[in-house]
Amino acid sequence: MISHLKGILEHVAQDHVVVEVENIGYRVNVPTSTLNHLPPLGEQVKLFTMQIVREDDISLYGFLSREERSLFTLLISVSGVGPKLALALISGFPLDKLVAAIAQGDAALLSSVPGIGRKTSERIIVELKEKIGKAYALKPQEMTLGLKGEKTVLSDALSALIALGYSPKEAREAIMRLNLEEEKPIEEIIKAALKVLV
Repeated sequence: MISHLKGILEHVAQDHVVVEVENIGYRVNVPTSTLNHLPPLGEQVKLFTMQIVREDDISLYGFLSREERSLFTLLISVSGVGPKLALALISGFPLDKLVAAIAQGDAALLSSVPGIGRKTSERIIVELKEKIGKAYALKPQEMTLGLKGEKTVLSDALSALIALGYSPKEAREAIMRLNLEEEKPIEEIIKAALKVLV
C-alpha cells in the first residue's frame, strides 16, 4: 500500500496529476480541492494517497491532507459509493461543510452533487454515523459535558472530527480551545478545530 508520495509535480490534468518520484511518474486521481492548492509545475509536492486494486485496474488517489484521505476512505466504505463518487463529494464542498452535512444528516446537500441520488446520500449518512458509533464507545453527546455551546452542534462537530481520524480526546481538546461564547454554525466550529489540530 502506498501511503504517500513526495516528488516533483510533472503534469496537471482536470482530474489527475503526475508526480515524478525517483524517475517514475505516478498518475494520481485527485479532487478539485487538491487541484486548487497545488504548487507550480516542476516543484515538490506531497500527496497522502490511497491505492485501490481491482481485477482490471490499479489506481492511486491523492489528497493534500490526511483528513481528506480519511474522509475518502470512509466514503468508499459505504455500499454503492465508489472512488469516483467519493471524489465528486470531496470536490463538491469544503471538507468542514461535507463532514458537517454527514454529521447533521443533511441528505439534501449531499444529493446536490451530480451522481449522488437521495438514496445514496441517505445511505452515506446512516452508514457513516454507525461506523463512528461502533469505533468509539464514548458517545459524542457524552463528550460535550462541560463544553460551552449548543450541545447538538458540539456533538455533531465532535462526530465529524472523529470521522476524520482524530481521537475523541484530540477532538474534545480542540473544541475546548475554541471561543464558543456565541453560537456558531457547525462548519465554522469544525474549520476552527481543524486549524487547532494542525
